[in-house]
Amino acid sequence: MLEVEVKFRCPDHAAVAAQLTKLGAVEVDSRTDEDHYFNAPDRDFARTDEALRLRRIGDKNFVTYKGPKLDTQTKTRKEIEVALAEGLEPTRDITTLLIDLGYRPVAVVRKQRRVFHVEQNGRSIEVTLDRVDHVGDYVELEIQAPEEALSQAREQVLSLAARLSLQDAERRSYLELLLSATRNEGSTTNRPMVVSTIAETRRVMESVRRSGRRIGLVPTMGALHAGHVSLIRQARAETQYVVVTIFVNPAQFGPNEDLARYPRPLQRDLELCAAKDVDLVLTPDVNEVYPPDFRTYVEVTSLQDVLEGASRPGHFRGVATIVLKLFNIVQPDIAYFGQKDAQQVRIIEQTVRDLNVPVELRVVPTVREPDGLALSSRNQYLNAEQRAKAPCLHQALEEVRKRVEAGERDAVSLRKLMESIISESPGVLLDYSVIVDADTLQPVERVKGKVIAAVAARVGTTRLIDNLPLQVDS
Repeated sequence: MLEVEVKFRCPDHAAVAAQLTKLGAVEVDSRTDEDHYFNAPDRDFARTDEALRLRRIGDKNFVTYKGPKLDTQTKTRKEIEVALAEGLEPTRDITTLLIDLGYRPVAVVRKQRRVFHVEQNGRSIEVTLDRVDHVGDYVELEIQAPEEALSQAREQVLSLAARLSLQDAERRSYLELLLSATRNEGSTTNRPMVVSTIAETRRVMESVRRSGRRIGLVPTMGALHAGHVSLIRQARAETQYVVVTIFVNPAQFGPNEDLARYPRPLQRDLELCAAKDVDLVLTPDVNEVYPPDFRTYVEVTSLQDVLEGASRPGHFRGVATIVLKLFNIVQPDIAYFGQKDAQQVRIIEQTVRDLNVPVELRVVPTVREPDGLALSSRNQYLNAEQRAKAPCLHQALEEVRKRVEAGERDAVSLRKLMESIISESPGVLLDYSVIVDADTLQPVERVKGKVIAAVAARVGTTRLIDNLPLQVDS
């Protein structure tokens, strides 16, 4: 059987009840329904337009599956409903079963209902006057029909709606309306699945892969900003399941670096992930990633020892190790990184190539403030005076771009140009300014082929980096 349903917002239940009485409707019930909705482990019902709920009506219990909507006027869809034993214990048992199978609770919809039956052309149409917690007052018309009578049933429901002067049908379910309302109120109901263990992540990823969906991974240390959003947006466009990891990785911090004060606004990060339609967020603690007996690290020789590696010994050993661990845990089809961390990207490319890791890498252009400063979670360390000076790194790189476009090919001259521009900003201490081969990361004398202009400097106590990829044909 198919369920043909149409729903309307209704600020005046009394007027509709009066109209129903005139049409000979019979009020058959007045009750409270409590619907517990679940999402599946192998697909997102919000995207497939399906629903699975556990309904409680007093002591009565029902499990209902609803398939995708079949038309654009009503909520016609396949419905399978199974009655359970009465009482609270069966609901506890089925909830435990669903969660153990990987289903996760989404929300509970509670509504007070007055139920009427209207006989029309030999069919009984159920009309409910619903007052839904946190959503509002609605009228719902519903009829069950076999597929061969679907068209006639749809016409009967719409005809009755017109006779009741109901207009502007609402195709969203009460669950969708509730999630929308609570999201607008700042609630965390409609957030992605958040997990903290490797075992749980692997279980979810196995189900996702079985469903045939491509997985996109965005590794982060949190304190998310528009640069991270650009990675998430790219992942959302190219894959069907987006995973964001939030883990401040101690292995990539030196003994005198900012591990302790690195920003950790997890609640805000989760809200951003929800707003950007992320499917799963992995937030493991340090012992989950690095248990007490952890002894294995990844080193990418030569590439890890220059530029940032020279200034931050051991940094890229920590980076390569955590990224490879995340690749093994999530097993994504595509992983997304920002061009701002060009050396990191190059090291991960080498790791993937050398260790035959089956993942595609996407490098997304650097996102900048209007004045050119590359977005970074560490920018929030800057006070107003330091923030005003920080764009000098980008200004130096832009001047290099202009000179190269004008025909300059002497890398030594360009390096000195960057040094000069940055040194003109008091309080900015240059660490390095170099032009390196994009593959080897070794300094070049002439600009040709693929090269990277890279700078690093301290603005106050905050260390900032930036780079500019260049392609110069012979």
